[in-house]
Amino acid sequence: MRLTDHVWLVGSGGAGFSITHPRDCHVYLIMSGGDAVLIDSGAGIETEPILAEIERAGAGALVSRIVITHAHADHSGGAAELGRVLGATVYASAEVAGYLREGDAEKASFDVMQGPGGYPDDYRFRSCAVDGELTDGERLAVGELELEVLSTPGHSSGHLAFLLHRPGGTDLFSGDAAFAQGRILLQDLWDCSVRESTRTIRRLAALKPDGLYPGHGLFAVRDGWHHLYSAMEEIQSGLPPRQLTF
Repeated sequence: MRLTDHVWLVGSGGAGFSITHPRDCHVYLIMSGGDAVLIDSGAGIETEPILAEIERAGAGALVSRIVITHAHADHSGGAAELGRVLGATVYASAEVAGYLREGDAEKASFDVMQGPGGYPDDYRFRSCAVDGELTDGERLAVGELELEVLSTPGHSSGHLAFLLHRPGGTDLFSGDAAFAQGRILLQDLWDCSVRESTRTIRRLAALKPDGLYPGHGLFAVRDGWHHLYSAMEEIQSGLPPRQLTF
């Protein structure tokens, strides 16, 4: 699904547009100047539909990198397989890179997400080779565009967001750090923090991005900052932003 001149939605599960497996987060493709990058990888339960969407976008031979926002399985579980098939390298924050290399289900909070109402019993959080560790403020060239790395903890430890600098504006790929309609996602997990989430929202709102592309639910191709400002209204009142519901 083409969203803008440079952005495609190539994966989206049951908490989105049901393009691919129900457990998949939104998987975005950024393409420019003969290069392409994936943001997140879905759960990896069925990678063929994501690969088909990448082919449909004309990027089958162009994807050079997969950048991971955070370690939760719906965002990182498909990285190893997609990387193998596409010949792409995988990047994450140093913290998340460690979890993925070790296949550390506990640190990735997968141990509490399996079972009734969660991932199927036969699904495993598998290790994945991570080729590079990303740091806050680093910029990645994507053809004629630049993707800026942002440290955005709160939803989970080592979480990253990515700010696309493109002609005419910026687009924020926020993972699970911020969602449309001023929502955040707090879960009963070891590394989820209300305080860090609100600090992250403050940082992202100050960027005033044109587009907002979160890991689930609705997205905005313009005026994305309005959604972040909506979250700020809650924060300025001394409250956490409203909770995302699926």
